[in-house]
Amino acid sequence: MNIFKKEMKANVTSLIIWCCAQVFIIYAGMMKYQGFIDSHVDMSKLLAGFPKEIMVIFGVGSSLDLTKVAGFYSVFFLYFMLLAAVHAVMFGAVAVSREERDHCADFLYAKPIRRFQVIMPKLIAGVINILIFNMVTFGASVFFISLHNNGDGMFNQVSLTMLALFILQLFFLALGAMFGAVLKNTKLATSVSGAFILGFFLISVAVDLYDKLTFLKIFTPFKYFEGSTLMLDNQLSFTSAVILLIVSVIFFALTFFAFNRRDLKT
Repeated sequence: MNIFKKEMKANVTSLIIWCCAQVFIIYAGMMKYQGFIDSHVDMSKLLAGFPKEIMVIFGVGSSLDLTKVAGFYSVFFLYFMLLAAVHAVMFGAVAVSREERDHCADFLYAKPIRRFQVIMPKLIAGVINILIFNMVTFGASVFFISLHNNGDGMFNQVSLTMLALFILQLFFLALGAMFGAVLKNTKLATSVSGAFILGFFLISVAVDLYDKLTFLKIFTPFKYFEGSTLMLDNQLSFTSAVILLIVSVIFFALTFFAFNRRDLKT
């Protein structure tokens, strides 16, 4: 319990900053939507002038109706995923190896507790942190959508979107924790985790740009859920959810295994 409290306390400030950043993205996105609506600009003609590569990078599909709040909001799911992924993976990588980074591991591991009892509270704290981040995203989304959608916050669609986001957060938390346990250097663990996020994103962009690379979708979690499918079709891929959850469990298991076997630096 003391380890859990320590991890929660150590991450309060960073969690607040991450949540504020997410709220700002949602606020800015909805303000941008309102600006387009008020200007009476023909969105189809405006977007037709942009290269396909730019549209893909910004998550805008040709089939999206950006004059509707659901279509405009679904574009921002890409940004939610990126921000949530970085937050989750960094928490996992740092929490697992925090004591070694700060050269105070001997104070913790000298206690009569098993390593399982050390790592479990850290991961629980990670799950609580990403859940709080998710709920803040949910609350801000419903609130700002309702302001620009005649009071309709699209509760059901946003709830489904947040469920997909939470599954992705679990995946990246497990990925970061695994690298934090396997690699001996915290900076290396966070760097490798960040490189994986960038790689996943670049693969997702390549898949959208080139039809011949569609088979690569399975290798990037950013393509397991689509904002348009969640918000417009109100559907969540059960297969994608199961695959990500299974891989997350594997990563968590590898975290326990690697943490239990490695030599700890003090």
